[in-house]
Amino acid sequence: MRYFDLHCDTITEICRKKTELSDYSGHLSIEKTKGIRLWRQCFAIFVPDDQRGDAAISYYERHYHYFKKQMMVNSDEISWQRSLSEITGDQTATKTAILTVEGGCVLAGDLNRVQQLSEDGVRMITLTWNGENELGCGISSNKGLTSFGFQAVQEMERRDIVVDVSHLSDAGLDDVINCTTRPFMASHSSSRTLCENPRNLTDMQFSALSKKRCLVGINFSRGFLNRDSQKASYRDMIKHIDHFLGLGGEDVVALGSDFDGTDMPADFPDITAIPRLYEEMLRLGYPEKLVDKIFYQNAADFFVRYEQSKKQ
Repeated sequence: MRYFDLHCDTITEICRKKTELSDYSGHLSIEKTKGIRLWRQCFAIFVPDDQRGDAAISYYERHYHYFKKQMMVNSDEISWQRSLSEITGDQTATKTAILTVEGGCVLAGDLNRVQQLSEDGVRMITLTWNGENELGCGISSNKGLTSFGFQAVQEMERRDIVVDVSHLSDAGLDDVINCTTRPFMASHSSSRTLCENPRNLTDMQFSALSKKRCLVGINFSRGFLNRDSQKASYRDMIKHIDHFLGLGGEDVVALGSDFDGTDMPADFPDITAIPRLYEEMLRLGYPEKLVDKIFYQNAADFFVRYEQSKKQ
């Protein structure tokens, strides 16, 4: 099977704990992906809301250099795809990494930082976490993008950095829908209809993203899968996938695990359970081509669309 994961916090966690990506004991490690034939992983550097200005830059730099070290020492096992052309080009590598950032405070209110991050190989930025930053506000308050936020989105599109709206307020998401010229994504967001959590997407929001040829990654967090988080199961993931498929999301639905950034369902301990989820969908009668699209191809196709959108 093939697996393309749009979001995890593993790099942030291994940097904090000064451990290694190769055999980390958390949700995700290179060792734990042996049961997956082709694995592409978006690794997020999570920048907390309380990091601002120079502190945010220093925080990012520390994690960025740790990520680079992990890519270097594990280069025989995983390759880092730094540019869009690398992401959409040669697909012979069986394990690849894409660097992202969660939290627009990484820009420190300086538009020039977008170019620097792009040159660093960052290919996606989640505009906010739950609180407010220089770009806008997360789900803690329903405020839209700031003036700087609109400028940052425009500059991100110019510098080939995908805009990610997971965590963003409803008003902020409306602003992104109305101001973007290229596809964007919600890297780790599930259905608010099935689990009424403000971090999830409403049916109307999902449909709006679908019309703009965006991408939505189902979040594996038990708090976003089931109203009673203690009862969450990997079968709830399938329910969220199925709900979005029912809204015409065959080309839109993907997976954004949030590994090492949240609590997983009791029956889904870590990335070693991904093949079980795949096999369960096949057992339930979903066509193999559709399951492969959800697990891999839709995400791969999104980056092709994103690259092509700059040429139009």
